[in-house]
Amino acid sequence: MSRSPAPRPARRRAIALNPAQKSQLAAAQARCAAQGSQLTPVRTEVLSLLIRRGGAAKAYDLLTDMQARQPGVAPMTVYRALDFLVEQGLAHKVAANSTFVLCQHEGPHAPHAHIVMLVCAQCGGTTECSDPRVAQALDEALHDTGFAAQSVEVKGQCAACRAKSGAQPPA
Repeated sequence: MSRSPAPRPARRRAIALNPAQKSQLAAAQARCAAQGSQLTPVRTEVLSLLIRRGGAAKAYDLLTDMQARQPGVAPMTVYRALDFLVEQGLAHKVAANSTFVLCQHEGPHAPHAHIVMLVCAQCGGTTECSDPRVAQALDEALHDTGFAAQSVEVKGQCAACRAKSGAQPPA
């Protein structure tokens, strides 16, 4: 009775990225290496798909993308990869619209840095605000409460949606 060799796992095809997107991916790989962590092939694939989607996506959209490339991928595969990306500071989870967004801040955030995500209630766009004045104002406002914020999400209307609606810019 002859034994046939076990089937080889399917090789993951590289995701087509433009030069700027490839640069983003390379920077993320370098950042992980500098932090002593590793972008495995699955993590790289999820990150590449997030980059290709413009830096923001829901987990199930990424799962759909992965399943189109390799049927049978489980939701936990995507969620674990996204958790890793968040832990490494490469992405943020935005509860206001249930999306994951690429970190727009260059380099790692300082310990105890406040991450303020500006979420447009109209288009769903998300912008990371890393202005130290905002962090200082937040610290001062929360000082007496003893509460230490790690991240804040502010819902509002982005400049593009304000312009489309004809609303006046904030004073």
